[in-house]
Amino acid sequence: MDTILPAYDDPLFSILIIIVLVLIVSISSLILGNYKEKNQRNSLQKFLGGFKKDRTLLKIEELPFEEAFIKPLTLLSIAFKNQGEYQKSINLNLYLIDNISNFYKKEPLLEELGETYLKAGFLKRAKLIFLEILQKHPRNKKALRYLGIVLELLHEFDQALATLQPLAILEEDTKSLEAHFKLSALLDNKKRSKSEKVAKLQAFLAEQDYPYRRIIKALFSLDLEVAWQSIETDKIASILDILWFLPASKLNLEIISKSQILSSIYLAKGYIEPNDLTFKSNIFTIDTMVSAKQSGNEQVDLCFSYVCKKCKNHFPISFERCPNCYAIDSIQVKESLVEKHLNKGYSLL
Repeated sequence: MDTILPAYDDPLFSILIIIVLVLIVSISSLILGNYKEKNQRNSLQKFLGGFKKDRTLLKIEELPFEEAFIKPLTLLSIAFKNQGEYQKSINLNLYLIDNISNFYKKEPLLEELGETYLKAGFLKRAKLIFLEILQKHPRNKKALRYLGIVLELLHEFDQALATLQPLAILEEDTKSLEAHFKLSALLDNKKRSKSEKVAKLQAFLAEQDYPYRRIIKALFSLDLEVAWQSIETDKIASILDILWFLPASKLNLEIISKSQILSSIYLAKGYIEPNDLTFKSNIFTIDTMVSAKQSGNEQVDLCFSYVCKKCKNHFPISFERCPNCYAIDSIQVKESLVEKHLNKGYSLL
């Protein structure tokens, strides 16, 4: 044997042993990696198999897959999503995901699929998609943010709050989101009494991360006296529509009479009789209506629209989270003068 193998204390023998061990470890790692990736791929395919495709819309499954298709089909699916053709977008994403083996290449497609399910209103499907992404990539910030949105829409606020901890670890600013979820959870909680909610809302007003508009709107439906006492003159522009649509029975004339801007609003609305005093609100549309009323023109009214300060989209109704970009606390109230109609305005509350 000594003539075949080197001596035990021969340096070349030690080097040979090291090379063999490195080869064994490398081959084992490669085999285990391929096995793990195959299991993940099979698991994902089994998971996605639960989502049915509508074969009547796009016969994409009949198309032989090529790598060159990924970018154009991805752009096409985004275009379908933006146009509201959600099922077509879903079919394209599922086709691409089925034919791509590497998880990190299909991860953006899974994100797009989850967002499409969210926009289409399939909240439970969207939740499953984002959970599947996070199971394989727990540090995916986009999936964490969208999962929080889905959980909020499902009224699962405790779980939505739980998504903020990993985001904070990833150095994301979560203060506004935390305030948003806590306020939503409070208003949705049917076990808490009105007095408890009012006390908590008053406490929230003292903290800058909580949205003033949402709190005032909630207070007007829970406790009128506290709501009127909580109105801040410099923030009236953000709640002008709420004040405008309040019925006369909910007005606090004592507080209104002490405020020039509130008096101007309700003089323009027609709830206060004009007198010799000149009211000035520094809100162009309100002051224009007051001038028109003093001139005898009663056929002027206000119309409201709502703008997202982040994506700049306009909406006919108010929102707490932008329907387009899902931004929170981004609403901007826009008022315009219109000809008064005979139909009555109804409270936003």
